[in-house]
Amino acid sequence: MTEAKEEYTDRPVPEQARLGFLEPALVWAGFAHAYICIFIGSQIMGGLGAPLGYVAIVGGQVFLFAYSGLIAHRGAKLGLNFSMMCKAAFGKHGYVVPVILISGLVAGWFVFQAWLAADLTVGLYGGKSFNAGHGSGVLPGILGTTSFWAGLWAIVFGLFAVYGMNAMASLGKFAVFAVAALEVWMIYSILVVVATHTGGNPLVSPVVGKHWTFALGFTASVGTFIVSSTMTGDFVRWTKSPKQALAVTEVAFPVCNMITLLIGGIYTAVAGHLDFFFGLAAVAFGIPIMVMQWLSNGSVCDGCLYNAGQGFRNLTYYVSKGKINYSWKKVTMIIMFVGAAVAVSNLITNIVPWLNTLGVLVPLVGGVLIGHYWIVARKNNINEHMLAQCNNIDSNDLYTSFCIKNTFRDFNKRFWERRSITKCTLSILNI
Repeated sequence: MTEAKEEYTDRPVPEQARLGFLEPALVWAGFAHAYICIFIGSQIMGGLGAPLGYVAIVGGQVFLFAYSGLIAHRGAKLGLNFSMMCKAAFGKHGYVVPVILISGLVAGWFVFQAWLAADLTVGLYGGKSFNAGHGSGVLPGILGTTSFWAGLWAIVFGLFAVYGMNAMASLGKFAVFAVAALEVWMIYSILVVVATHTGGNPLVSPVVGKHWTFALGFTASVGTFIVSSTMTGDFVRWTKSPKQALAVTEVAFPVCNMITLLIGGIYTAVAGHLDFFFGLAAVAFGIPIMVMQWLSNGSVCDGCLYNAGQGFRNLTYYVSKGKINYSWKKVTMIIMFVGAAVAVSNLITNIVPWLNTLGVLVPLVGGVLIGHYWIVARKNNINEHMLAQCNNIDSNDLYTSFCIKNTFRDFNKRFWERRSITKCTLSILNI
């Protein structure tokens, strides 16, 4: 295994430092096996029923592969992380807005995953959880509260990100194989044990609870990883070629993330209701399902924190003009401890409205990146892209463009017309 001696937050990863296919693939695979995605798949199926729920899940994952793959190809070719890609596309001032937006959202995702791992721990072994019901009471006092475990898991999981790609790949190596084995067990248990009791059909099922539109189901599928798929350059820049980057992307979407969504969908189709433990809480004292959620949520936590650390370290250095020159590890640790405090406060308890917001806002940033690197500057070499990072764009106009829909459209028309690339970029943004 090649050792990554630094994380290259503000310069391209040189060829001799690239890690190849395996390490980034393990990180993305562990990342994409998110336990929450099983429940989101369950919600999609509950809102749409089968077979329409499956169509929304698969369609969203195919979109993620195409969307993330286009960004990943250029990120790997140039060795650039998300922040540096944004700087070349938006300019040295304009890039601040999208990087703050995406890095802040992915930091929030880190907080939620740690909080979710805690709430599920309490829902099985503690007292009253927020989303997973009442636990068995095995964990007494403060040990039976979501706040205690949220702070603990945020730090335990976050430390893997603090120590970089190789530490994350080590966790991913263990988590991927363990979670994959547990997923096979889950599928068997749902189709054999649960289905025997309910008589449900995984291929045809009615809506459970509130009816969803297909667009909502599709957006929920896309929203599961729209943030980190936009930041995929942080991971795939460690590959040795764009082909490896596309292969890594395929491991994440549609393979790993789609499997987790489908497991949840199959459960709801068969059981006819939603359950954070998918009817398996009583099997072997809940140990298999608990181990699975710890490993999957842990892998998601470290991936999200790594993304956030890359973004905020780059921002703090360049916005302060070098006056704030904290190391990447120090910035990541600050985010980790702040995130742990937020997780302890129980501020984030519901993810679905957030997913829908992400599905609307984040692709705008990704659309600009795709338009820039595949159309506007497709022939530029790495030196030209680095030079473009010195360009100025009015950050006030850019901020307004993201906050007000009509202003966003008007700004893009005026801005890109001045640079004679209106048609290509507006077509990417569907404006």
